[in-house]
Amino acid sequence: MVLFLALAYIFAVILDLAAAAGGAPFLAVWGVARMWSVAGAASLALLLRGEPVRASLRRWLSVSGRAVKLYLVTPLVVYAALGVYVALAYPVGVFDMGVAVGVIEKSLEQVMPPGEATRLAPLVAYAQIALAYVAAVTVNALAALGEELGWRGYLYEKLGAAPTLRNIVLIGVAWGLWHVSATLLLGYSYPAERVAGSVLYVAMCVAFTYPHLVAVSTARSVLPAASLHGAINALWPLTAVASPLPESSRELYAGMGVLGFAAWAVISLAVYVVAKRR
Repeated sequence: MVLFLALAYIFAVILDLAAAAGGAPFLAVWGVARMWSVAGAASLALLLRGEPVRASLRRWLSVSGRAVKLYLVTPLVVYAALGVYVALAYPVGVFDMGVAVGVIEKSLEQVMPPGEATRLAPLVAYAQIALAYVAAVTVNALAALGEELGWRGYLYEKLGAAPTLRNIVLIGVAWGLWHVSATLLLGYSYPAERVAGSVLYVAMCVAFTYPHLVAVSTARSVLPAASLHGAINALWPLTAVASPLPESSRELYAGMGVLGFAAWAVISLAVYVVAKRR
C-alpha cells in the first residue's frame, strides 16, 4: 500500500511540474495522463510485489449485470448532490443559475449576434446539465477509470474492500493529498486560495468517497465508481460557474468549499441509509 501511494504521488508531482513548465500544450493532455498515472502506479506496485497484474485488473474491471446497472445509475447520485447543494446555496446567495447563463451568453456572442445569444444561452445552460450524464458514462468515465483502478481498486482491496469509516477516511485523504501538488503548482480547482484549497480538496475527497466505495462493493467492480467520478467531473463545476461570489470566496464556500462538503455529507448519509436497508 505504501509503495502504491509513493508511486502515485511521485507520478503526480512529475506530471504537475511538467505541466507548470510546459504550459498550455501539455495541459491539453495533462488531466487524462495524471488520472491514468494512478492505474500505472497500481500496476507497477503489483509488479514490484510479485502479484498478478492481469488477474487484478480483470477482478477490478469485472462486468456483470449489476455492475452495468450501477454504472448507469451512479451518475444520478451527483444530480441528487447538486439538488441538495442548490437547496443549501441558493437561499444564502451562493448559487445563481443566471450567472452561468451569463457566462454562456458571453461565449455565444463571439460566434453569433447578441440578441440570438441571449435567447439561446438559457437553453444551452440547462442542456449542458442534462448532457453531463452522457459525458459521465462515456469520455469522463474512461478518464476517471484510471484513478478508480488505483483508489477504489488497488487501495480499497488492500484495505479489506469494506466501506467502513476507517476506509472512507484513509482512501479519501490519500485521494485528496494526491491533488495537492496540482493545486499548489497549477491552482487546480483553487487558483485564488491554493493553500486553503489544498486542505479543502482533501475534505471534499473524503466527502466524495463513501458513495464510490458502496458502488464498488455492491457491483464488485470499479466501473460504477468510474461513472460516478465522471459525473462529478462533468456536473460539479457548475457550482463554481453559477456562483456570484468573488473568486476567493467562491473557492472557500461554494461547491468545492464548505457548502459542497455539506451537500455531499447529506448524500453520503442518504446512501448509508439506503445501503443499510438492502
